[in-house]
Amino acid sequence: MVSKRAVENVFIGIAIVVLAINATFKIVARAAVWRAQRRADEGSLWNVDRKEVALEIDSWTRYKLDSAEEWSRLFPGGGVIHLGSERMPYTVSMMHQLRCLDVVRDQLNRPKSERSEQPTRHCLNYLRQSLYCRGDLQLDPYQYPHKVNALHPHAVRRCKDWRAVYEKVWENQAAYASWLEAERNSTFSHQ
Repeated sequence: MVSKRAVENVFIGIAIVVLAINATFKIVARAAVWRAQRRADEGSLWNVDRKEVALEIDSWTRYKLDSAEEWSRLFPGGGVIHLGSERMPYTVSMMHQLRCLDVVRDQLNRPKSERSEQPTRHCLNYLRQSLYCRGDLQLDPYQYPHKVNALHPHAVRRCKDWRAVYEKVWENQAAYASWLEAERNSTFSHQ
């Protein structure tokens, strides 16, 4: 007959093995993420040289809730680029964030009965995590809720040039379209 203590020891041993496997998996996964991030930071994956530019913060002059076409131009081709010899698809995070703002905008324009919680929840969490990750420390003028005008209605911020990102995205998307066309042509010529 097996004692109660022996059974407990077996379960404890199994739990330790499972925890060790789990910890090993997490360490390996974390190392893979760090390597990929380091490659991206070193520019081997995709790099865009951006100068600093000034951005005047304005309120409500463009990108209104009902301007779907205007919002869609902020993330051309869904913000998707293709990299490497295998043409792996990636989404530029700036454009993913802009696309998420458009998703929230779109959901706000729909009647409550037609809204979908899933994409909005994803986007709000993605935007929250992106804001945490970048941790922008620039100071914005504080506006009390009962005041009509901000303390600095047209504040100017120092930013990285977003136009350079668009140029590289368009360049990548054009190169990918050319590659796809060449692949199609070579497939037809072999038939």
